[in-house]
Amino acid sequence: MPKRNAPNDIKNLDDLNNLEIIVIDKRNAKRKDAKKNRRNRHYNKLFIKIALKDHLNTEEEF
Repeated sequence: MPKRNAPNDIKNLDDLNNLEIIVIDKRNAKRKDAKKNRRNRHYNKLFIKIALKDHLNTEEEF
């Protein structure tokens, strides 16, 4: 089973274009379609929110 991804795996904002590739569901075969879609939406939003927050924080430091 592949490891689940963490929002910290996104290093720069260009990685947000590849969320379908970056976000891996290790239980993909066991989930029903409705739960897969809900989980992926949740994690996509979480990854975007954290990446933007981190990007804004790093810009303020300079």
